[in-house]
Amino acid sequence: MSLFTVDSNNVFGVGVQEAGKYNVKIVKAEVGTTGRGQQKLTLDYEVVDGKYKGGQIRYQVMTWDDEQDHFDMTVKRFNTFLVAVGVKDGAPIDTLNQIANGVVNRTLAVDAEWGDPNSKGNVYLQVYGYHKVDPEGSKPNGVKRPNGNT
Repeated sequence: MSLFTVDSNNVFGVGVQEAGKYNVKIVKAEVGTTGRGQQKLTLDYEVVDGKYKGGQIRYQVMTWDDEQDHFDMTVKRFNTFLVAVGVKDGAPIDTLNQIANGVVNRTLAVDAEWGDPNSKGNVYLQVYGYHKVDPEGSKPNGVKRPNGNT
């Protein structure tokens, strides 16, 4: 009797190797506080289709900035995100916890590009835009991770 059957689709380390526009599912959403004392929403996404299906784009942070100069842009950013995951017009949002509790397992499309190297020289995908799911599927753009640490 066999212990198990090897399956290349059931392995650790599935990663997204190109920038692009990806259909994703939100697999984790946590509320926290930035070093400057602002509330933040940290999101992890998992690609749901295409050649990077199962790959994750992790630790994406949306900061709530209620300073007068940034408030309108903050509301627009959160609105864009919530519309992309299917929240209807007129829905009142009271807290970031409400958002975090309501978005896990929702799907959307995200624009992902390689970010700047962090203090350790590591380069990761960063999410820069939110859209409704693309019926044509995920679209990697061929831009691989820049030289640097992975």
